[in-house]
Amino acid sequence: MTLHQAAEIANLLAVVVGPIVAVSITLWWQERKEKRDAKLQLFLTLMAHRKATPPTYEWVRALNLIDVVFAEHAQVVALWHELYQLLNNPSTPEAQGHKSLALLSEMGSVLGFKKLQQIDIDKFYCPQAHVDQLKINAETQAELLRVLKKTACLPVEKKAEDAKS
Repeated sequence: MTLHQAAEIANLLAVVVGPIVAVSITLWWQERKEKRDAKLQLFLTLMAHRKATPPTYEWVRALNLIDVVFAEHAQVVALWHELYQLLNNPSTPEAQGHKSLALLSEMGSVLGFKKLQQIDIDKFYCPQAHVDQLKINAETQAELLRVLKKTACLPVEKKAEDAKS
């Protein structure tokens, strides 16, 4: 094989293999980015709602996705399973809080938030106005339920204008 033939074969290989390699790298990078974005979104949802009372639907939904989104991170999945057991036992709120902190801390570590500490995760801001509104809503719902349960029927009377028709 001559030098000229070797150069032609090398050019042909570069033309054929180059785009294949480029597309493969792009697809790999996109898949990696999508997985990281899913982990980040789940983590941010859990962080945003970590101490909401009652727990939000978003928080519960995010918890239920951990097994899928963090499947390749055994420590995160193990901590989630431990938290799951605690959440099914309402008499362990302190242990639930500790396990939740450990879970969020591990997720943060997986995502590269090296400076995020459990003490930072434990901080949560909720304005008094939100607390007051939750209390008013709970009281209103309780009173409405009490009235509805004690009322056998609601009397309906025709208005004078309806009687003329």
